[in-house]
Amino acid sequence: MLSACRVDVKLDVAAEPDGSGRLTLTTDIDNEAASLVPGLAEDLRLDDLLQSGWQVEGPTQVNNGGLRVVLTFDFESPAEANRALQQINGANGPLLTPALKRTVDGSNVATTFDATLQFVGGIEAFSDPELSSLIGDAPWNATAQKLGVDPMQSVSFTLEAQLPGDIRKTTGTEAEGGVVWSAPLDGSAQTVVLGTYASSKNGGVWGVVATATGILLGAWLLIMGTLILLVMYARRRKGATQPTPTRRSSRATPKE
Repeated sequence: MLSACRVDVKLDVAAEPDGSGRLTLTTDIDNEAASLVPGLAEDLRLDDLLQSGWQVEGPTQVNNGGLRVVLTFDFESPAEANRALQQINGANGPLLTPALKRTVDGSNVATTFDATLQFVGGIEAFSDPELSSLIGDAPWNATAQKLGVDPMQSVSFTLEAQLPGDIRKTTGTEAEGGVVWSAPLDGSAQTVVLGTYASSKNGGVWGVVATATGILLGAWLLIMGTLILLVMYARRRKGATQPTPTRRSSRATPKE
């Protein structure tokens, strides 16, 4: 039964030139997996995610009885994004050491995203030390061994990143929505590297303001210069056309 089930997880990392952006984590559980756990939709506990700033949509029914849960997190800076990314999984992956960085040089913005995709210890990646210690094993591991199936063949983790600007380097596959990577199922590591570079000739919002101000100042100087020239020309013309006043003689007129 486990071999026929599917749990697919996709993480979208979208960043803007100003350093803000959104994380979107979508988990799809097919109808066969959902049928194995009746009441799964009602049993999900998501309060801790809400308290951490995540927005939760679902679980909603999709694909003839399957379930979908969508988590979104809007961040204002790369540092805030990195803190949220570290909440997605534990020490066993599948997303290890995620790092979103942004470097500004004048009107140029360089953005990078680095991480490692790896399922450490197989199904242990879906647990944590406290849970495994509590139940004595990784979740579903004993059931999988009895059935002789590999539960890792029923799961996928896909990462897609969209960074501002032109792509300068990447280890992923370029797609219409961004750059895509998939976590290997055999426990090996997939290195995630993405670097983009965006150059704005007008320097962003401040560049637009500065350009507009420069245009207005230039126009004002041109108008004032023209007015000064017109005044000087008018004065010279007035002086050239005005008659010269007659000078009176200083000699006294003899009396008759």
